[in-house]
Amino acid sequence: MNKRLSRLGLSLAMCLGLLSPLDAAASTAKDWTTASSLTATSFDSADTLAMNISRCRGLFDISTGEVSFLFTLSATAEISPDAVFTIKYAKGNESCNDKSLDAEPSDACISIANKQPLTASSSPIDVRRAVDSLSSATNADACENLNESAYLYLIVSDPTAAGIENIYTVKYTLNFRTTRPDAPSGLTATAGGESIKVSWDATKGATSYKIYYGTEGIVMSAGATPESLKGVSSATSSTNSSTLKDKITSDKTYMISVTSVDANGNESLLGEVITTDTVASKDFWQSYREENADVDGGFCFIATAAYGSTQEPHVKILRQFRDTVLLQSEPGKKFVETYYRLSPPAAYFIGQHPFLRAVTRTALWPLYGFAYLLMNMPAVLYSILSLFAAGIGFLIYRRTRRRNAATTKAAAILLGSALAGGALCAPADAFAESPVNMMAEFKAGPYTPDNLGNAFSSHFGDNGGFIIEGEYDWQFWRGVGSLGLGFHLAYGNIKGNATEESGGKSVDTTELHWLPLRLSLVYRFDYLWTRFDFPFTIYVKAGFDYAVWWINNGAGDIAKSEDGKSGYGGTFGFHVVAGIAFVLDWLAPDMEKAFDVEWGINNSYIFAEYMYAQIDNFGAGGVLDLTDKATFHIGIGLEF
Repeated sequence: MNKRLSRLGLSLAMCLGLLSPLDAAASTAKDWTTASSLTATSFDSADTLAMNISRCRGLFDISTGEVSFLFTLSATAEISPDAVFTIKYAKGNESCNDKSLDAEPSDACISIANKQPLTASSSPIDVRRAVDSLSSATNADACENLNESAYLYLIVSDPTAAGIENIYTVKYTLNFRTTRPDAPSGLTATAGGESIKVSWDATKGATSYKIYYGTEGIVMSAGATPESLKGVSSATSSTNSSTLKDKITSDKTYMISVTSVDANGNESLLGEVITTDTVASKDFWQSYREENADVDGGFCFIATAAYGSTQEPHVKILRQFRDTVLLQSEPGKKFVETYYRLSPPAAYFIGQHPFLRAVTRTALWPLYGFAYLLMNMPAVLYSILSLFAAGIGFLIYRRTRRRNAATTKAAAILLGSALAGGALCAPADAFAESPVNMMAEFKAGPYTPDNLGNAFSSHFGDNGGFIIEGEYDWQFWRGVGSLGLGFHLAYGNIKGNATEESGGKSVDTTELHWLPLRLSLVYRFDYLWTRFDFPFTIYVKAGFDYAVWWINNGAGDIAKSEDGKSGYGGTFGFHVVAGIAFVLDWLAPDMEKAFDVEWGINNSYIFAEYMYAQIDNFGAGGVLDLTDKATFHIGIGLEF
């Protein structure tokens, strides 16, 4: 019997007939499966689906108002020629005999198909029932406060060759659970100019909440059904508080109400309705521009500096060349990344001198011509670019092999020793460390700009900023210590409050973000570690910075000043770093060797460093000054 059951498969899908059905799935034993286009927020079991009030009402809103059940036989099922099936359903918490294919005399159980032949051509079987035949609801309003279940049965008789009848049954349960939870109480609101902070008392049984709000012209009253609201905005929250930002503007009166949502997706009636007035507020960018009218923001790179505009035809060709050619290959991406790290200081200098702009335009002609040809002769030039990429890949491959050569030799020595003498391990001096020429660091620490004046202190006060940073060093010289070139990418952030016209703090937030790109010359004095196993290394770094920055207003958008200047841009600068690192390999030398053999990691460090960063366009003024004269990082480094 079990063998025959495993050969028979069936899937059940309930399709509501809504315009955009969503998928959810459940399953029963063996090869039988059930699935539904009705999205459920809760399942009582694998073959049970909850019908909440909004789904029930939705069925009455469509013309047919039917639930569709679709039975599909598995393609691998083997059925006897005498197989038959019956489909029954019961509503109002009644049930059917799930082992009998016969029609039942009781009105509580209704047969839809009775002992019909079951063959491969029978599949799929589509059964449609109106929602009022599955529940006691006769219209949308009657969907309220239902607590009943409907059951659908597929019963199959599949006799054996010896005439033994086997009965298999799939039962699917559709629970109508449409009692609304209680509405929230204790609603309060505090308005800013671009956001409104709302809170309310937690409601028993609620798994989430929905906030409805709008300005003049909307109709909203306590006790109304949320389905009846027109022209309102809404937001959801998993807690009993939220900050509304979408479609909030200053000097408006807003009506607000909140509903609770239970585990089945039932939504309460509207709770109390309150009103609040938004008031104008001032974000950090607006305050800073009032104090520093010469700071406009914006970016500057070499081609744009030379030609004067990103829309100039030559610049547009070069930007197209960047997007459609360079960024489509790994070498091209590396070139673009390097250009954007190194070019900003030169671009700024060129932009200040008309003569240099003219010289640069002349110097860019070969690149412009190459880009133009590439746009018009892609087949030939793409082949050249592919050969270039292949050459770069070959060089990287050779470099990797050389890096691992010492490790391979050590492994050969170990193997030879084991074969010759039967030893399980070779002497310690048989291990040859792989070459060291790269380092990666990950670090974090505080970072609070020092020179942003009264605007900064009025919005951010004593709030502290932070910065996280990744660094890659290429060590091009090793002797008494190492000398390398470091590439850094960092991100920093500080959050505060907008201010009201009275000078007090607003509920609106304002946020300053910065994304420094750094290029450093790095010297590490690791001689004491490499020569005497003393586990400390001191190092210094110095280099140039280009910090991209942007400022958000209370709505989370890019801030704008009163004269329409957007709050984003870039600032040049430099940095100096001094630090000390502790070599973790000193604690676990055997682990060091394992890391080298398996991963190519020679040394690992933890470190602390002090950084002085002056990011102010080298004192030229007219920029957002992100200088921090004293900041500390802690982090971990891997040398390989």
